[in-house]
Amino acid sequence: MKVIGFSSSRASHDGNADRMVKAILEKSGHETEFVKLTELTYSGCKGCVHLCAPWQVCRLEDDLFPYYQKLKEADAVVLGSAVYFGTVNAGMLSFIERFFGYRHVDIVIKNRPFVLALSGGELNGAAEHFQRTLMPFAVKVLDVVQYKSGIPPCFSCGRHQECSIGGLYGAIGKAAYSLTIIPQLFHRWEDHPKTVMAVREAASKLAGLKPAEIRHNQ
Repeated sequence: MKVIGFSSSRASHDGNADRMVKAILEKSGHETEFVKLTELTYSGCKGCVHLCAPWQVCRLEDDLFPYYQKLKEADAVVLGSAVYFGTVNAGMLSFIERFFGYRHVDIVIKNRPFVLALSGGELNGAAEHFQRTLMPFAVKVLDVVQYKSGIPPCFSCGRHQECSIGGLYGAIGKAAYSLTIIPQLFHRWEDHPKTVMAVREAASKLAGLKPAEIRHNQ
């Protein structure tokens, strides 16, 4: 059985969402593949329906080209995203837009098991939006794992000591001006027992799947 995972976590960084997806894949016990979307160059759907309709898979030739076929053939899928402005980031949304290729006459990924993972300084209903985005494709969301990291972009941008519009200032006010950024502020989901348990439970749901049952439900 093959499970493929995609993460749109921070570029050039093994972030919390990346590691959550990797852990869920590893603990599932199945054959897996991990893809970091922020290392690829691609766009959202360009509406070239004449290309995807006959094949029922996105045919736009960029870095994502081979992965839509792999997702179509996978027995289950794990998606992970950082949360920007209260929802999944644009990289994940662009990736999901191109699922439109699966939706012609019938839906070739209907009832495909999905696990979703989210990480962000604030989560703000992102899980609900993530699931709504997938609704047109009739996938079966087995679980949603969320980690509220409390890590604002301000910890990395370098200008928190002069900024009054960022998330850090919004959280702690003028104390942001004198805050020293130390490694301990970059929280990891692995150090949060509740999230560790949630990751294990999500992986166990994938571990219990059988390919014959999946195909029967599609």
